Amino acid sequence: MPGIYIMAIITVSVSAAAYTGLLHIVTPHWRRYLWLALPALPLSAIVNRLIKKPIGEGVADWAGVNTDQLGTAPLWFLLFVLLLAPLTEEAIKVAPLLLPRARAWLGNRDGALWTGFTLGVGFGIGEAAYLAYGIARSPDYAGVPWYLFTGYLNERFIVCFGHGVMTAVLVTGLAQGRPLRGYVGAVLLHAAANAGALAYQAGWVPVEAATLSLAGVVIVLAVILERLRRQALREDSTAAHEAEEVILFRRDRTEGGT
Repeated sequence: MPGIYIMAIITVSVSAAAYTGLLHIVTPHWRRYLWLALPALPLSAIVNRLIKKPIGEGVADWAGVNTDQLGTAPLWFLLFVLLLAPLTEEAIKVAPLLLPRARAWLGNRDGALWTGFTLGVGFGIGEAAYLAYGIARSPDYAGVPWYLFTGYLNERFIVCFGHGVMTAVLVTGLAQGRPLRGYVGAVLLHAAANAGALAYQAGWVPVEAATLSLAGVVIVLAVILERLRRQALREDSTAAHEAEEVILFRRDRTEGGT
């Protein structure tokens, strides 16, 4: 078995356990969201094979750009490459919402937040498996022992979190009747996360700068997730207070109060 497959199994297991644990901590309804990860798992392979690859290769051939030498590519092509993944992936990550059961919890901020987060994490776990398949097929990594793929584990674990927050932003926008705002926000966050890696591939920055760029985006994503969580808690608290007032009012009327 190729070493990357062993590390992929470890990565998928660690990611699934960690983000299930996170859901368990942040919401008492965590069990009802878990199944949403299942329809999201194959979406990375679908969007890469059927959408991103043909579009990317088609535009590169039309423009006469060698994708192995991005440093010589025109600026417009680099912008195209930067936006291709965010535009396509953020759209397909919410495809499971076509299922009626997947839309069942979108009536409030809390449901939208954790529905989106789980869809994104599921997409990220599926993406980790898809990338492992691609790495295993490359002769450059043949014979590499599994324990040397720690960079893959670290990156994929972080990317799962990133996908979760981005999709949470999008689904929250959908639930609030602001689909364009949610989609654009998710796309911009996704593009920001990929910008450092693209700059490194183009030869503009060293790998340390690309890593630092990703770390900065992850911090921003963590702040956004906490902000969305607090907004959901405030909405739940307000709804509970209003319900209590209604109950007290009805009790008062029943008992003959004025």
